[in-house]
Amino acid sequence: MPPCRVAVLCAVFAGAVGAFAQAPVPSAKPLEFDVISVKPMGPGSCSLDGGGIRPLADGISASCVPLAFVVESAYRLLDQDRIVDLPKWAQSESLMYSFEARVSGEDARAYAMLSREDQVRMLQQVLTDRFQMKAHMETREVAAFDLVIAKGGPKLKEPAAGEPSQSAFFGAGNGDIKWANAPLTNLKFLLGDEVGKPVMDKTGLTGKYDFRLEFTPAARAATDDSGRPSVFTALEEQLGLKLVPAKEPVEVLVIDSIEQPAAN
Repeated sequence: MPPCRVAVLCAVFAGAVGAFAQAPVPSAKPLEFDVISVKPMGPGSCSLDGGGIRPLADGISASCVPLAFVVESAYRLLDQDRIVDLPKWAQSESLMYSFEARVSGEDARAYAMLSREDQVRMLQQVLTDRFQMKAHMETREVAAFDLVIAKGGPKLKEPAAGEPSQSAFFGAGNGDIKWANAPLTNLKFLLGDEVGKPVMDKTGLTGKYDFRLEFTPAARAATDDSGRPSVFTALEEQLGLKLVPAKEPVEVLVIDSIEQPAAN
């Protein structure tokens, strides 16, 4: 998963406790998008930096995103390993999509009152209506890492009184993660992207912390000359935390069927 996609997802779900939700949007009349437009993007039509999902006053817009990213966003899964049986074309970054999904004018006010998470969850309708996607959730035991406290204890700094929360997730792909007056909620997702497996937070740490984690991303290890350690070593030396291989029961989204849409 490219770093920019993880950054967008973490920004969307910052402060979220759950990593998966399939419940309908709570409302007397469940909101639905009134207009949905999906267009495939041809090769070379997207920049190397990729695109992302943007909120609108009455809906959601996206450009240059692979379908896998839309699925991850719609089901609040920040780990693509938790999506099973998604076809290769849907994972390929050579096939991108742009789309807009908007509610009707009379529903715009109710839509604006939804949380960002509930708004993004409505993308499930886009997947159903335009990609004919059918899926179900089940629990499977998978290879994972447990994030635990290393010998010697954590090295996390408590924030100063009144310090604003300014966590920066956007340097994760460059091996530079900054945290300021924030819980560890999203750290496991960033680490999971780096190590390629789900990460379970077993630290028991529930407070808010300041820290900076600097490491050499595995994807750049062969050419990096910064002298930074791997994420495994950096975690232990800089934060007093440790990643331990484990087998964990994890909720996964199983794709039963999905089809490529025609442009509309």
